[in-house]
Amino acid sequence: MPNLIADQLMGLLDRPALQSLMEQAATTARTTGQPLAVLTLDLDHFKAYLEDQGHAQAQTVLARAAALLSSLQPAGASLAHLGGDEFVMLLPATDLPAAVATAETLRLAIEKEFAALTGPTPLTVTLGAAASPVGAGWTARSLLALADARMTFGKKRLLPHHNRVWSGALPSDWYPRFDVQAEVWPSL
Repeated sequence: MPNLIADQLMGLLDRPALQSLMEQAATTARTTGQPLAVLTLDLDHFKAYLEDQGHAQAQTVLARAAALLSSLQPAGASLAHLGGDEFVMLLPATDLPAAVATAETLRLAIEKEFAALTGPTPLTVTLGAAASPVGAGWTARSLLALADARMTFGKKRLLPHHNRVWSGALPSDWYPRFDVQAEVWPSL
């Protein structure tokens, strides 16, 4: 029997491919002066859904989410599956407001796609958004870390703890957790 999830996710970047592409995109962005944005996405309540509905049904949902995200990614964007229910979308030549608009489109589409699923809680998505600052004092790693921290902060610290896009400020004690210097990132 074919592995549905492997078939559906085959066209997506994996973690090593994403890292390589991000380094290339960061170099291009710094050279051209164009922004580079990253969205990190994590399905809300996926673990509870997996435990309630079983592995096969959870795999089907994950494949549906991947297909939907792929269909909605803007031209020039790249989508990666990092494992489990985590995805990253790389958006070249995209500033923070445009990245947030894309994230909101994705959030609403996921909410609508899975509204009728049975399970303990609705499947939605929380997204973190970050875009490169002007200048050369940033790295691909710090951009991804900032987007991921924003997603985590939005999911765990802000109410409601799911189904949101977060691109806002983080507590200053979060900065040492990743390679971000607050003075380089005007959006912090």
